[in-house]
Amino acid sequence: MERLGKHWLRDFVNYLEVTGLWIHHGLRLPGIYIVAVLGVCEWVYCVLHRLLDSDVCAETQINKHIREHCLHNEHSKDPNRHKKVAIVTGANGGLGYETAMAIGRAGYTTILACRDLKRGQQALCQMEKETGLHDTFKLIELDLASFLSIDRFVTEFKEQHQQLHLLVCNAGMAFNHYDTTYDGLESQFGTNFVGHYMLINRLLDTMKKSGSARITIASSIAACMVRNIDYTRVTDVWRFNRLINYSTSKLALLVYSYALARKLHGSGVTVNAFHPGLVITGLYRNISLLSLPGVHDLTHWMWLNQKAGSVTSVYLALSPELEGQTGGYYAREQPAAIHPDALNAEVQDRLCKFTDILIATNTHAPSVLDSINVSSTPA
Repeated sequence: MERLGKHWLRDFVNYLEVTGLWIHHGLRLPGIYIVAVLGVCEWVYCVLHRLLDSDVCAETQINKHIREHCLHNEHSKDPNRHKKVAIVTGANGGLGYETAMAIGRAGYTTILACRDLKRGQQALCQMEKETGLHDTFKLIELDLASFLSIDRFVTEFKEQHQQLHLLVCNAGMAFNHYDTTYDGLESQFGTNFVGHYMLINRLLDTMKKSGSARITIASSIAACMVRNIDYTRVTDVWRFNRLINYSTSKLALLVYSYALARKLHGSGVTVNAFHPGLVITGLYRNISLLSLPGVHDLTHWMWLNQKAGSVTSVYLALSPELEGQTGGYYAREQPAAIHPDALNAEVQDRLCKFTDILIATNTHAPSVLDSINVSSTPA
């Protein structure tokens, strides 16, 4: 099988998704339409990916990205090329585990930023066992649902490291019933987006001093389900919807990735977002339908495994092809269909202002909306 980046299957599915998204926004159809269309596209890709026995190709691709990165690094004039440091959030399992392991193999001192220290330690030991690297992976506690935990993580990291060359924002939660973070924010928006927003901003000074650096952000095709960021979904418990709030958090991550790329232009720090695909991870554990015996077996056969799902994440983190490239959104190792709001500078600025106020006031009260004069249409 040819390199996934040139394979007809990847290009065909991307064409279907771009066309579906264009029709959806052009005709202003309900969000369920695009969910159905994009869902079918993802399922088609997963099924054909499985039938074409592409799991071996995923391993090959990851090894290729590691090899090309190491070769590029050897020819680089960067004096810190052998002392690079990376952080991967949610590295104790799923895509984060595979991505962190690949980054470690590429020569980075890799920080596993995990909420659960026990699971994080187990992951670290397993990575050392699989790679034979025993001084590469480090563990630091990080709970993105807590501002205090984020501050503690940043403090501990900066005490140990003076540079940061790669930040992979991978951790997330999905489809939970209504809950709040330790700081009172709706949990999905607060953890998936606000937590990473705060973490990135606390680490930017270190990244800017590190020369060439990359930030990669895990968004999702689910972002396309909502037409815009409806801030009342964040501030009003009565408007909470598990799917829409998850989609809103992923759209916020996508919008912010473009805002950040614009802000950091020329700084040496690049920012790109990605959609990993339909991957068998614990992210979907709150969808009861998927736990039914027949459905569970079917999805585990059809969906991408963790290694295949991590290929784009590893590509964005390591590939020399993306040296200096910023402000992109990728799926299957190529530019993907993008939500139009992500490119809107006014939308980007409004999101950043709203989030700064959320963090500063430590509240998600409806009065927060008054300060940004939001007039958004409900999703």
